[in-house]
This record gives sequence, C-alpha cells and structure tokens, in this order.
Amino acid sequence: MREECRTKRGLFAFLREKGKGRLLLLFGGAVLGVLLLLLGGGAFERAETVETPPLLREDANDLATHRARLEKEVADLCAAVHGVSSVKAMITLGSGCRIVYETDAKGDPITVGNGSNESVVYQTVKPPEIIGVGVVCKGGNDPQIQRQLIDLLSTALGISANRVTVVGK
Repeated sequence: MREECRTKRGLFAFLREKGKGRLLLLFGGAVLGVLLLLLGGGAFERAETVETPPLLREDANDLATHRARLEKEVADLCAAVHGVSSVKAMITLGSGCRIVYETDAKGDPITVGNGSNESVVYQTVKPPEIIGVGVVCKGGNDPQIQRQLIDLLSTALGISANRVTVVGK
C-alpha cells in the first residue's frame, strides 16, 4: 500500500522531496526543454545569403582607394591648367557606395531563385557622394586661376562651386 501511495503522489511531490539528484534532474529537464524549443523554433536556421554586387566584393579599403584615385585625378586635372603647379588635392566623400535594387510595381525588391538560393536583383551601384574638394597649389592665390579651377572642378565632378576651395602655396 505504501508503494502505491508513493506512485500516486505525482511529479510535484517527487520534486518537493529533498535531494540533490532530483534537483539536478529538474535542472537538466529544463535545459533540455529550452534547447528543444530553440531548435524546433528555427533559432539555428541558416540565414539567407544575398549576393553582393561585384563592385562591393572588395575589401574594406575600397572607399579609401576610391578617394585616393579621385584625388590623383583632380590633382592631374588642376596641374594641366596654365599657371598652376605643385598641386595637392583632398576630397571628402559621404558614406560608402549605395546599391539601387530593381523593384516591382509595388516598390518591393525583385528576387530571383528560391529558398536559400534566393537573391535580390540590383540595378546599379552608385559611388559615394563628393561632399567637398580642397586644392592647394602654386598659382592658387591668383583670383583668376582660383575661379578657373573652381569652375573646372565643379563641372568635372558634378558638384556645386561652393563645395570647392582653392588656395595658393
């Protein structure tokens, strides 16, 4: 009869009894339950990979490389102007490249493929915006040369003239 009472007491009575073994069993069951919930709920599902446009696959120094190339082109362009020599240029860029995606009639991005092979279709990659240009050169103190260089750079770079500064050495 005593055995029968013990089995009928149930789980809560079993857990209320003192003993380290039972506490460990309770803790292990709780951990197992949480793990099953996480695994069953998809917490460990693999994230979908979106293909990166080829222009953005390069390393993190890409923005600095782009800026250095622009600065060299600006310096070479300025040095070609009569009365200008020993040119040093600095360009300030906005944030990195922007990706423009193809969209459907609703404005949602168009995707190709399915499941884990799904990727977004991009239209183009826009380079970073030029915020400002500073040029230091011999001959840059002459107002006429300053005006020529400001007009030249604002036209060549597609920025307003108030974003270009020219000073002499």
